[in-house]
Amino acid sequence: MNQDTQKLSRKERERLFKRQEIVTAARIVFAARGFSAATLEEIAERAEFGKGTLYNYFQSKEELFQTVIADAFDEFVEIAVVSCASPERSFKDSYTALATQLLRHLFGNIGLYNLLMREMHRMDQNPHLATLFPNLNLIIQGPLKRAIDNGEIEPLPEGQVAFLYMTMIFSLFKSTIHMNCDNACVDGILTLSLTEAEIDAIIDRSLSIIERTFFNGVLRTNAHGRKKSS
Repeated sequence: MNQDTQKLSRKERERLFKRQEIVTAARIVFAARGFSAATLEEIAERAEFGKGTLYNYFQSKEELFQTVIADAFDEFVEIAVVSCASPERSFKDSYTALATQLLRHLFGNIGLYNLLMREMHRMDQNPHLATLFPNLNLIIQGPLKRAIDNGEIEPLPEGQVAFLYMTMIFSLFKSTIHMNCDNACVDGILTLSLTEAEIDAIIDRSLSIIERTFFNGVLRTNAHGRKKSS
């Protein structure tokens, strides 16, 4: 419980708790069923509330879905800020930290990945949701922009490179899903039967791939064709 929550009355804390229970349940149902197939009845049952309780917090299934996606992106933004916001951390160290933490987060929240892959197309249909990824992208551009400004690497289109890097991370996770999925489902979501040690090994291999395919290209040349350090 954070300090802001502690300042609330018991009734207000209970309301926040119920709201979060609904959002957590909706995240599972949307991931398993998709937005169109999911129903408020299913979400209410998952949250162990009556359907009428949901309408005390959300006016519609669409509003609830927007909240689920916004919360998911808040988690990504938090990872990006911790990894990329410090000007003291090098470009390579920032991006390596981002990949490490994001992959670990995805392994711990495979339902979140399923949800985003299933419903990403809906983001283009909603102006609010469509702002979330660009805001995340701006944070990820930070280390690259600093490296370019410092002359560490040659100028590159920052937004496109940041998008490319995020796509690489998700692609590496997707390939892991396909190679390691045991086709068993929990709550309609495919599961991974991997130990912590196996996940650590997969992340290490992913970072090695990023090193060879991304950093060795971005960081290797300057005007004289010499590799620059990160």
